[in-house]
Amino acid sequence: MAWWAWLIIWTVLVLGLFAMLALLGYRLFGKVRATLRELEKLTDQVAQLTENAEELAVDHPDRAIELGYEEVARRRELHNQRRAELKQARREARIRRGKLLIKPETIPTLRKWTNAR
Repeated sequence: MAWWAWLIIWTVLVLGLFAMLALLGYRLFGKVRATLRELEKLTDQVAQLTENAEELAVDHPDRAIELGYEEVARRRELHNQRRAELKQARREARIRRGKLLIKPETIPTLRKWTNAR
């Protein structure tokens, strides 16, 4: 083979390498741009979440030491009363359901068919 054939082969190979590197570089550049665009969206969302968290933050949480014993005891008593009322309401609902199971004829939606056997 002549020297000029080797020169042509190596020139084509080097140009092919540069073309491949340019193509890969362009694709990488596109992916970096897309990543930066998504990162910008993410930072906007994080900023919005931070604003929402600041709006929902409690300024002064109620601490038992700051409130005093009387206020904490009053709140606890109210809490216990609400729990007892809910417990009683659940108990009454269970009793009503149990009575319906024992006497199903008292259910107003029960329909008796005239042609039933």
